[in-house]
This record gives sequence, structure tokens and C-alpha cells, in this order.
Amino acid sequence: MAFKGFGQDAQGFFQALGDNNSRQWFEDNRFLYEKEIRDPAEDFITALGGELEKEYPGIHFDTRRNGAGSLMRINRDIRFSPDKSPYKTNLGLVFWMGEGKKTEVPGFYFHIGTDQIFFYGGQHIFPKDVLDRYRAAVDAGKTGARLQTILDGLAGKGLPCFEEPAWKKVPRAYPADHPRADLLRLAGMGVAKVLAPDAILSASLVEECARAATSMKPLMDWLLEMNDSVK
Repeated sequence: MAFKGFGQDAQGFFQALGDNNSRQWFEDNRFLYEKEIRDPAEDFITALGGELEKEYPGIHFDTRRNGAGSLMRINRDIRFSPDKSPYKTNLGLVFWMGEGKKTEVPGFYFHIGTDQIFFYGGQHIFPKDVLDRYRAAVDAGKTGARLQTILDGLAGKGLPCFEEPAWKKVPRAYPADHPRADLLRLAGMGVAKVLAPDAILSASLVEECARAATSMKPLMDWLLEMNDSVK
């Protein structure tokens, strides 16, 4: 079916789930999850994926419900977590490029949470070999300056860097007063468009996210080139 928007109670569902995070409550309200969130999400994946293909040929997306596709599972992995809440209180959708784990390669991520909705483009987790190459690229005059220029330009378009520093200090191999010290302290790189709550209620959400993805292309190209150079 064509995407018509998420349900009116989509964000409210996650708020209620946060207050009642139990299997019994979820099963009693599963129909709301499927109607307001899951089913529209599958239509959104198909619609936005088709738009992204125009700018990013070969991008991966699909509507499998087992966590292997674009739709992230709502069930939490609680095996090694002190928090035994069985469900996530957000929707996560991934569109990824290249091979490897979908969360560790360049791509796009759409998020509906209890307090924030956003569309992200970048590479949230750098595998070890990619992290080393990223740091070298940031340090280098040409590639590092290019990345900084890209980020400044995207911030001016309402697409700020959406990563928090993973380290308090600059890695030892680089001077503490490095001109791009903030970038060297990151373990991933991406920008995002924060969306208003009512943005998810309309079919125009697809167009809005597709436009943002087009604006993000200089960064995505930078990341893809940096990843390719690792191979």
C-alpha cells in the first residue's frame, strides 16, 4: 500500500509502552502497534527506499520483520543488560549502503521516539579499521578540510552533526590542539534533520526525508570514499 502517514497515536504508543513495559501490556495493545506503527512503517520503507534509490543506486532496504531488514525489532536484547524491559520505546528504520553490518556502514536511519523524531544520514559506528582511516582522513589537510566544509554547509541547512564525542581527549597520535579536534573525538559521523511531531502524520514525510537525503549527499560521498579506501 502507498504510505499515507503514521497513526495519530504512534508517538503516544511509545510513551505508554515506556510506562507499561511488559509483555502482557504489549500483547493487549499489539493491534495499536501494528496499525499505528508497524504497517505504516513497512509502507514508508518501500516508498522512501524507492526515492533513495534515485540518488543512491544499490542502497539496501526491505520490509522483513525479523530484524534482518530495514525494520529494527521492537524487542530488546536483554541477555546481558541489567535493564530487563522487554521492548524498545522507539521505532528504528535503516537504509544501508555497501556490505557489512547495516549499523556499521554508511546509510540512513529514521527514528520515532517518545521525545524526538529525526532522519539521520551517516555512519553511526566505525569498525576499528574504518575508525583508523577516518582519523587519518580528518587529520589530512585536504580530506579533513573538505569534511569540515561539508559539515558547516549542512549545519547551515538545518542538518547539524548528530554525534556525541566518544572520547574526552583527542587520540594520542594527534595533537591536543588539532584544528579538527572535535571530529577526532568521534566514533561515528552523521547529521540529522529533526522533525516536528506532526510531520509523521502525512504522506509528505517521504518527500521531506528524501530531500534531506539529497542534501546529505556530499557527506555520504565522503564516507563512502573513506570506506572504500580501507579495502
